[in-house]
Amino acid sequence: MVAGDRTVNVAGSALARVATIILALVTLGTAWANAAGAIYDPPVGSRWIIETETRGEETRPEGSTTSLVRTRAELIVEQKTPDGFRISWVQRGATVEGNARDVPLRRAYAGVLENVVIRASTDSAGKPLRIDNLDEARAAMRSSADGLVAQFAERPAARALFDQLMSELTEVDAGSAASVYVDGLATLAVAQNTGMKRGEFRSTSKPAENPLGGDALISNERFELAEADAAGRLTFVNVTSIDAASMSDFMHSFAKGLLAASGDSVTPARVELLVKSMVFSFDKRAEFEVEDGMTRKVSEKSTTVFRGMEQNLIQTEARTIAVTRAP
Repeated sequence: MVAGDRTVNVAGSALARVATIILALVTLGTAWANAAGAIYDPPVGSRWIIETETRGEETRPEGSTTSLVRTRAELIVEQKTPDGFRISWVQRGATVEGNARDVPLRRAYAGVLENVVIRASTDSAGKPLRIDNLDEARAAMRSSADGLVAQFAERPAARALFDQLMSELTEVDAGSAASVYVDGLATLAVAQNTGMKRGEFRSTSKPAENPLGGDALISNERFELAEADAAGRLTFVNVTSIDAASMSDFMHSFAKGLLAASGDSVTPARVELLVKSMVFSFDKRAEFEVEDGMTRKVSEKSTTVFRGMEQNLIQTEARTIAVTRAP
């Protein structure tokens, strides 16, 4: 009887341990599911600091140029709406350094945005949809620009470029302005409210700006939820490359234009020979770190390479965006 009792007790203990393990696995699985499904829901009245750093380098046979842009912005969640949020965004500081030719223009551009209050409406994932105080923001930017033009007084070409930049900045409509004035929010929103599970990925194709100018290219993107833990921390990876067919079409069009401009005969054989002598590639990788449904850090790097026609160009850009709650 004693031995039988001991057997029952041992069996009971084993079953209890199994039940505990099963419960732990179920709990962990539920936590992981919740982590992947965490929604973007910042408290109304909360303040967030968004710090962005962009490092650029361009290498040519004659040497290299660099640029470093740092900005600091304040995001305030003003109101929650049935469709999303109303927020305010203010750039509180910016520095632009380096020896790249466009550094003075980029520094002036950053100055135009300084302390301009941008009020915007977003969707439920925090993506900006429209600027709510567009006329007020435009007026503030024009006033800032008027105070900066003096530095271009003896550089008419730079002044013309600055005027063009200001025109593009202040003449956009409310919808387009959202992606220009608060572009950092659009980037952060990419990894918010995705509803994805670990290992799930999405593939998309869309037009991409051509670094060499000319016709737009088609980019292929693969967006994946690479990691998720029970604490609600998620890591997404987005990889971008140029569609091969789109690249081929552009290179052939580009080669025809070069041959025509040089007065050479534009024959299929000459075009094909020139295309084969050139190399053009573009790659970009971005990693998003999300906590409690909100993107806290973005790290991205892009590389553009072009070789041909006695040109050898390599452009790299590395950008980080860090989000912290203001004290």
